[in-house]
Amino acid sequence: MSRINKRKLKSICFYLISWIVFCFLFVLLHTYGTPSFLDPVSYLTALQFSLLVGLSHGIYDVIILQDDKDHRPIWASCLIRFWYFTSTTVINISLCIFVENWYEDGYLIDENSLTQLKAAFATPQIRAFCIYCICAGFIITFIRSVHKKFGTRVFINTFLGKYQKPTEVELVFMFVDLRHSTQLAESLGHVQYSNFLKDYYHLLSNCCEENQGEIYQIAGDGVFLTWPLSACKKKPRPLLCFEDLKKCFAGTRARFEREYGTYPTFKGAAHSGKVIMTEVGNFQSEMAYHGDALNTTARLQDLCTQVGEEFLISGDLLTELKGTEIYNPKPKGAFELKGKKKEIFVFSLDFSLDR
Repeated sequence: MSRINKRKLKSICFYLISWIVFCFLFVLLHTYGTPSFLDPVSYLTALQFSLLVGLSHGIYDVIILQDDKDHRPIWASCLIRFWYFTSTTVINISLCIFVENWYEDGYLIDENSLTQLKAAFATPQIRAFCIYCICAGFIITFIRSVHKKFGTRVFINTFLGKYQKPTEVELVFMFVDLRHSTQLAESLGHVQYSNFLKDYYHLLSNCCEENQGEIYQIAGDGVFLTWPLSACKKKPRPLLCFEDLKKCFAGTRARFEREYGTYPTFKGAAHSGKVIMTEVGNFQSEMAYHGDALNTTARLQDLCTQVGEEFLISGDLLTELKGTEIYNPKPKGAFELKGKKKEIFVFSLDFSLDR
């Protein structure tokens, strides 16, 4: 299975699990203190409903909307989702009643099942459940949007309050910088250049997610990507990500040239080290990394132009990664980077598509 399909499957599973949790929570709250509290039929019905509605919600967001931001106005998006969650809830409740009738009488839709359906929607419990599901749909969509913005690791750790106090972590940083950005901005104009960057970062973030990385910071035409060093021991995820970027933009070159008359080219560098991760700010706070590793990675990326390479990696990180021999590491020598007293040994890697 490709990483793109794995990412989509992972996203759909999020919706399925979320709906299972919300539906089981409703059953627990609704039956607490009654003889039906441990009735397996209630939970099996909730499971059936949650699988149906979770799958439809996941397909709508991941397949139909392509797991992208909803570009419609907020009021229009909320109104459409309100009717979507309402219709989905009603349809799936009806399906659950029809399936239950099929188990009992052997008929999916008959006079008895239609009578049960009419009686069900006349009860306050089902109406309350419909309202609950509409609210749950908006909550799940909101959680998914926040998760996409911050990434899995940062989202969970922020939710748990792990980084409210400075914490030392060992991370791999990769800095990817767009080439000739000044010339592109002048030739395209600020509106077209903004759209160009938007499409560029859209594809870049997809490649990052598919390789289990996270975007730490976007600064103009450059972006910092991060991975825990421990997650890169078995697979060189930063290098796989950069290779995917090359393939992705080679595949979309025709579209970029058709829309903008040019296509993105970029250079990058990777380094690892211990940094302090903490949440900074009070209003509009954000996660921040403090340490020498970020500065070193940025300096390595600046060095790409000087040595005429598209990707550089520090010797320290290269020794930590496995499977790097396919990229033909070539020693470029020891360099004293700006702001550093100690020299760092640097290697170049080959990411050419005809390699």
